[in-house]
Amino acid sequence: MHRDVTWGGRVRTVATMQGTRRRLTTAAVLAATATLALTGCAQGGHEIGEGVTTKLNGSAFHGQLRITATKVERVTDAALDQFGLTSRGDDTYLAHFTVHRVSGTFDPDAVGDLANDAWGLRADDRLQAGPDLAASDRNSVLQDACPFDRAAITEALRSDGTADVCAVLLAPADSTVEAVTYLRAAPVDQGPEGDATITWRAA
Repeated sequence: MHRDVTWGGRVRTVATMQGTRRRLTTAAVLAATATLALTGCAQGGHEIGEGVTTKLNGSAFHGQLRITATKVERVTDAALDQFGLTSRGDDTYLAHFTVHRVSGTFDPDAVGDLANDAWGLRADDRLQAGPDLAASDRNSVLQDACPFDRAAITEALRSDGTADVCAVLLAPADSTVEAVTYLRAAPVDQGPEGDATITWRAA
């Protein structure tokens, strides 16, 4: 079964895994990926592993979240196939984050502000937002390797817990990834909500 989704600015066909098609275990899939140490010299930003307290721009949530980028992984073609996705020439990465509610009452509608296209990669001085990838586009293997569970995120952020969020991101083929970004935020220490990008970079 196939479904068209927007993927890197173009319409892409996403194959969903069904029936008895062989699936790799999560451990095997992750073994097929290579953890990326971010390189390059993105201007400004925060270190990977550093939390940033932020407001969400134009969101149903009127409070503050603390977002931490924890890891970025390059995805091999073999792993991508098990995820039921086809990059069609782009380099594909999984970017992992944790999100914690600092203040405010989290609205379930605000989960959309943490969706796949809210994140991006900066590669070779070009910032590219993630493709529009709904939770329903994630088969069980991708969900295990790159979790995005709306109910779990809402439950955690309503109870001062910490939620794991992962995005599937693209970069031009053979480019050097410099940073990972969150695109729909205004860091609290930089004034009120507005168009802003939080950037996590390597040292």
